Amino acid sequence: MNKQSRKKAVSKLQFFFLVALFLAGSAFILLQLPLLNKNRFFLASATNSSQQADTEKALPEFPPLSASIKLFACGDILLSRTPGKRAGENGYQYLFSRVKKAVSEADVAFANLESPASYLGEPYPGKPENVTFRSDPASLFGLKWAGFDVVSLANNHMNDYGPRALRETLDYLDLLEIARCGSGSSAGEARSPAIVVKNGVKLAFLAYAEPIWSVIEADDILNPRILTRIEKRLHGISPVAQVVADPDNPGTGPEGVALARLESIVEDIRSVRGVYKPDYILVSVHWGEEHQHYPQKWQKILGRAIIDAGATAVLGHHPHVLQGIELYHGGAILYSMGNFVFDMRAEATYESAFFELLLAGGMLESLRITPVVIERGSYIPGAARGDRAARILADIKNWSGVSGQSMQISTDFATMGSKLKK
Repeated sequence: MNKQSRKKAVSKLQFFFLVALFLAGSAFILLQLPLLNKNRFFLASATNSSQQADTEKALPEFPPLSASIKLFACGDILLSRTPGKRAGENGYQYLFSRVKKAVSEADVAFANLESPASYLGEPYPGKPENVTFRSDPASLFGLKWAGFDVVSLANNHMNDYGPRALRETLDYLDLLEIARCGSGSSAGEARSPAIVVKNGVKLAFLAYAEPIWSVIEADDILNPRILTRIEKRLHGISPVAQVVADPDNPGTGPEGVALARLESIVEDIRSVRGVYKPDYILVSVHWGEEHQHYPQKWQKILGRAIIDAGATAVLGHHPHVLQGIELYHGGAILYSMGNFVFDMRAEATYESAFFELLLAGGMLESLRITPVVIERGSYIPGAARGDRAARILADIKNWSGVSGQSMQISTDFATMGSKLKK
């Protein structure tokens, strides 16, 4: 090979070496691109997270509320005895057929459920049969269909068929996704709030019962159902159930209701406000004398203390008849909302009302009262009309005393207050 040929060969080798080097470098860069993009993503995410954290720190703890909430509230609902029979004969929608529109159009709807719903249990010892309640669980479909979101279980009938019936009632309501408060398998559960969130607004409901005949207080023993679930997760088996001599005897288990003690209610309100930070707190109380249209002095003291502790309104029931309304320090105390579905003898127990609380800007803005008549025989509630509606509203205004002066009565409803500032 001459000198010129060697030069050409060397030049070709150099060319191929440079091409190979270029290709290797390109391949290396291409392999690094995903990592570069990934790093760029992480850097951007970190920057965004930092900016978001700074933004969140700058937000106020309680941002101003833009959404208003209409809360529907009514008194005692009995799905046992004759109303339960009517539901069994005509279907679960029957009892609420005339009020579904009003209930379902509210953002949140509340009532007091006056009896356990269960197939289990035995009657409360020594309690007359006609006032010992237990309803068919299928009747709860009526509450769901009508549009009720939350019920109080703190009353003097929730223990009528013992611990097992109460536990089953809790389970049925949970399955139907109807929030409940005031009763439970432990004191902690009974005193825990029912939290309802609607349109970004959080409402907390607490419920308590006056300690009268057949009211069993929930115990502080840890909920055995929770223990079962924990042990099953840890060990893969369910523990052997403890044999109780009489599992339906009241007081044999921790099941019961939350009692209406001032110190307990104030403590719970403060706890709920600190833990859940609700926009509104509603406290339900089963209290007072049956068939009386005026609250007792101790109820006024308790109701006002509940408002002063931070509640927006007190939702009272048990007398089976309507009582007055007190506007107090920006809140409202509805001493008795009367019956909503019930079968009793006295004519006054068939004249009732439902209440619509307009909540806006963290306060009770106004209250609308619609008179109701429960039809004898069918026990279906429906809006009262004409002279009867006017008389019911006039009675509420009279029973409300000084607060009644702010009640404006229209044809078939009345309103109270406007931006009830503290």
